[in-house]
Amino acid sequence: MAGEMDVAEGLNFLVKKDDLHEHRWQREALPEQLGANEVLLAVSAFALTANNITYAVMGERMSYWRFFPAEEGWGRIPVWGFADVVSSNHPDVEPGERLYGYFPMSSHLVIQAGKVTERGLVDMSANRSELPGVYNQYVRTSNDPSYDGGAQDGAGEDVQMLYRPLFMTSFILDDFLEVNDFFAARSVILTSASSKTSLGLAFLLHANRAERTQVIGVTSAANTKFVASLGCYDQVRSYQEIDAIARTPSVIVDMAGDGAVLAALHNHLRGELKYSCLVGATHWEERQGARDMAGPQPEVFFAPSHIQARTKDWGPGGLEARFAGAWRAFTGAARDWIDVEHGEGRRAVEDVYRRVLDGKAPPDKGYVLSIR
Repeated sequence: MAGEMDVAEGLNFLVKKDDLHEHRWQREALPEQLGANEVLLAVSAFALTANNITYAVMGERMSYWRFFPAEEGWGRIPVWGFADVVSSNHPDVEPGERLYGYFPMSSHLVIQAGKVTERGLVDMSANRSELPGVYNQYVRTSNDPSYDGGAQDGAGEDVQMLYRPLFMTSFILDDFLEVNDFFAARSVILTSASSKTSLGLAFLLHANRAERTQVIGVTSAANTKFVASLGCYDQVRSYQEIDAIARTPSVIVDMAGDGAVLAALHNHLRGELKYSCLVGATHWEERQGARDMAGPQPEVFFAPSHIQARTKDWGPGGLEARFAGAWRAFTGAARDWIDVEHGEGRRAVEDVYRRVLDGKAPPDKGYVLSIR
């Protein structure tokens, strides 16, 4: 086995599946010996955003809890971040390597490395074998065309953790709308317009589809000034101003998960609504509040399915190359949008988790955390 382990115990942040406000810490013994092709990773940092709350809210329905199993009734929320290889029992993975990918809110993770290439590897653990492959891939930063860890004294990693997984969804949504000719709509209406997924999609639509569609952002009254200042939206309305949105052929991309807001948009647009797409659940506590809605039934958008289809369409490396180009353009604009707050240790993780869960995280703030 390559490399010696210098830790004996890990730490997991657990949440109650049926009450996300209830959480606790769990100590976990790390293996003294690794099995065949197993790799021990130390999670150095991860971002915590409203997207991670969506993972928890949709944990049962979309199988997010299955990636990182916990004891009955409890779950480990998936996050995106960076980890370093502490010890490896795979001949092609060396201690000290840095990986980007999908981790639990934990200090460590043991994966079973497979399909190892210069670009990355896949966790082949049995519990992940039937889950969407896009979440099981870990990228080697040394060969990642989208990695910019040295930018602005390391701020490149912060931007990547905060935006990259969400921007992939934005990128795929932009392509999905284009492939479907915007469902014959002339406006795209984004709820939770200050969310990172909405901002990424708005940026792409505004930059590349301006002649094809108008981009309208709907957000809380407190966030309208911030959202409008970014220059990604043609219009910005508060949730109280839905009636002011022009009734033109429209698509709704709902990031908020607030049933009452979605119903208000449906009923306001009536026959002009061409398609309604459910993506996120940033207003997770109101997601059951929908009333009777006019127009088409909202459909859940599952990014991994579209990613798999486009991977076949574009061939080896095609998706990565297209994404890297869009990502570089986006990060050039997004670096100045938020202030990053770093937190280390259990208290910092708990405080930020409660803030994000309760919707009290300001839109111009990003959180990068470390448990260790």
